[in-house]
Amino acid sequence: MNENNSNNMNQVKKRGIGSAFIIILLVLVLCFGAGAGGAYVVLKLNGASVITTTSSTPATTTSSSKKDASNIAKKMTDSVVAITTEAMTTSNFWFGSQVVSGAGSGVIMSSDGYIITNAHVVNGASTIKVTTSDEKTYTAKLVGKYTQGDIAVIKINATGLSAATFGDSDKITQGQTAYAVGNPEGTFSGSITSGIVSALNRTITVSIDDSSSDGENNQYSQYFGRTQNTSTTAKLNVIQTDAAVSPGNSGGGLFDSNGTLIGIVNAKSSDTNSEGLGFAIPVNTALKIAKSLISKGSYSA
Repeated sequence: MNENNSNNMNQVKKRGIGSAFIIILLVLVLCFGAGAGGAYVVLKLNGASVITTTSSTPATTTSSSKKDASNIAKKMTDSVVAITTEAMTTSNFWFGSQVVSGAGSGVIMSSDGYIITNAHVVNGASTIKVTTSDEKTYTAKLVGKYTQGDIAVIKINATGLSAATFGDSDKITQGQTAYAVGNPEGTFSGSITSGIVSALNRTITVSIDDSSSDGENNQYSQYFGRTQNTSTTAKLNVIQTDAAVSPGNSGGGLFDSNGTLIGIVNAKSSDTNSEGLGFAIPVNTALKIAKSLISKGSYSA
């Protein structure tokens, strides 16, 4: 073989190696880009074998498996309202009456303005104001109350409201996620706190102001205030939760991880040494009472 032929053969080999290298790179790019579903790809070029491994599963964005409230926050807060009340009262008839303000929460039952809350939130109120999540304020009317069950229904003149999705409290389990939504301290409306269902079927005894003269029904209350205050002791079957509950949360909602209402928040432990002791009336009980108050104006156990 002469020198010219030898040079030609070397050039061919170099071009062949270069072409093979380019082909291998192209195949690798195509395999990775397409996420080829095989475990191995084998190429034979110029007697050489090239083996590359490709993923059998497309790349995905990882996310936490634990649910938080970010995807259901609006659903919950839109269905919960802030309630403020005023009552005319006096501790000494001769020195006249004074206005006592109160605050609580409520849960929208229907888009046309029915709202469920606690009886102790609205008992004795001469005026009831409701503020929805869009910061609109309405004057509410008391539809009915059942003090022994600590449930009341009020009504505002509004349409298109975001009603809560009512769940089945008979199906909740100890340890499941729970969110309390309400108006803590009468100031921080639309607040969400999280926790778990600590226990089911707890029995608590609460003292509820049950004045026989509600401001709405007493024609003299605007002049002389409530001069007769009485308290009712009620024994309630409740859900226990460690979601933070403060004054003003009463009447608000206890929701599950899907944003479904499972209870009406009504109490917390008054012991200053206790933490994480909140209570809610199971939604099945609350809804049964509320429906009777709407249809009949009263409820009897």
